[in-house]
Amino acid sequence: MLSPSFRHLAALAAVFTVLLGATVQRALAAPVVYIAGDSTVMTYRASYNLYPQEGWGGRLPDYFTTGVTFTNKAIGGRSSKSFVDEGKLDGILSTILPGDYLFVQFGHNDGNSSTALHTDPFTTYKTYLAMYIDGAVAHGAIPVLVTPMGRRNYGSDGKFINDFTDRCTAMKQLAVEKNCKIIDLNAKSIAFYNSIGAAQTANVFLWLPAGLYTNFPSGVSDNTHFQEYGAAELASLMTTGIQEINLGIKSFIKTPYTYAAESGTRSGTGMTLETTNAGYRGTGYVNFPTTGGTLTFSSVNGGTGGAKVLRVRFALNGTTAARTGQLVVNGTTTSITFNPSGAWTNWMSMNVAITLNSGTGNTIQLKSNGGDLANIDEITVL
Repeated sequence: MLSPSFRHLAALAAVFTVLLGATVQRALAAPVVYIAGDSTVMTYRASYNLYPQEGWGGRLPDYFTTGVTFTNKAIGGRSSKSFVDEGKLDGILSTILPGDYLFVQFGHNDGNSSTALHTDPFTTYKTYLAMYIDGAVAHGAIPVLVTPMGRRNYGSDGKFINDFTDRCTAMKQLAVEKNCKIIDLNAKSIAFYNSIGAAQTANVFLWLPAGLYTNFPSGVSDNTHFQEYGAAELASLMTTGIQEINLGIKSFIKTPYTYAAESGTRSGTGMTLETTNAGYRGTGYVNFPTTGGTLTFSSVNGGTGGAKVLRVRFALNGTTAARTGQLVVNGTTTSITFNPSGAWTNWMSMNVAITLNSGTGNTIQLKSNGGDLANIDEITVL
């Protein structure tokens, strides 16, 4: 029979072996970013029938190389409390490994009067958020708090209002108390909304006209949730925050290269550069005529080359008919379809998988099929 002291040493050795195994396992694999949050964060699968609604967690992977992976566990309708009470945090902690990350954003549902959801900003809200921090740290992972992004709420002066002042303050207090990293997405989002103006934020939030989307036949005016483009903008803000707080995964962030449509070369009779009415961003946009035309972007930067995502920002009027053209990348032509956006002032985005050469030796063209196409505001290589 083993002596008590020997059994104790054997137990410690077993624990050490398990921990060492987890460390070796993580060292051999890409770090995983787990995301806990609500509907403003979650990934919307096609089966949810909510397109074009999306959360920032669903778009964050677009901005990273394959050196990091993402597991988005955010669920709509949850608060910091209900996510824990339903066992969702335990589910994350059962698989998280040393060197992984846990991003945590709650607040939109914590103010709900339901006892299943409600927390008070400076007491129970902090208590529950601390569980995420402590749980991640206990498993050797890195917790990151994220303040809840602003809603589409602005005053008579057109400036946006922070609906989560107390919760943002409480979260920042907790970050100091726990020595935890924090990204102030609330401040970043409100600064972004103010930069583009209240009217244009309808293109960011889930404001959709009737008859445009199958999933929203009557239209919707939602000041909390986001369209795909808005989610992508918030994800971009998250990458800025990741770099600012110096997280290890910052080395895996892709550099986005954006080209305003007015910087492209226009060919074809009637191709118009609109400057009287500016595009979603920049000083204008390119209008394709009914006779067709081509918009060419030369010297496009492909970074290190290989598989990329091309994001095209466009608007297409209230017609219910899609318009099909051609996308030509370094001489290779594929079809591209622009779905109606509801109005010339409603800007949308689409993502297209492409392959680019390294460096700036790339040419991207958008060509009509001999007829009218969408208005083009910009393209971005991710």
